[in-house]
Amino acid sequence: RAAVAVCMIVPFIAAAQGADAAAVHAVTLPEGTEFSVVTVDEVNGKSASKGDIVKLAMPAPITVDNVVVVGRDAYVRGEVADVKHAGHFGRGGSLSLMVTSVTAIDGQHIPLRASKSKAGKDHTGATVALTVLFGPLGLLKHGNDVVYKPGTEVKVFTDSTVVVHVPIVAAITP
Repeated sequence: RAAVAVCMIVPFIAAAQGADAAAVHAVTLPEGTEFSVVTVDEVNGKSASKGDIVKLAMPAPITVDNVVVVGRDAYVRGEVADVKHAGHFGRGGSLSLMVTSVTAIDGQHIPLRASKSKAGKDHTGATVALTVLFGPLGLLKHGNDVVYKPGTEVKVFTDSTVVVHVPIVAAITP
């Protein structure tokens, strides 16, 4: 009886898998496709550490031939690539962000290449002047840390050509 039940179920499973395959549209997202992501929260060089996860968002979906391949709510992976805190003697800090991947509508991670670097205001000239005027107390002058405000735009590029399998219903855009 079990063998008969399995024989009856297998054709239905194969038909369902065939129906799923027919309901998918393969769309090629070329290497080097440019789009923007934005920071969600403030990223501050004073408190950031290398490797910290940075929340990023898609301001608009990515479409290829009017087919959405990456939704507006897609997960974008970013992290702090390097941070140098502002220091004494007027030395400004620096902060670099790296964006590594975005999740396509079919769930695969699309590798990205992008980085954004920014340096804080350097006050070394003012420090020298203050040291000349006030002696060693002038050396207490502190540089500025870098701050990325929410909504800071980062240009990114796909790092390889990827085929995204889009359900037919998701392929229709209004």
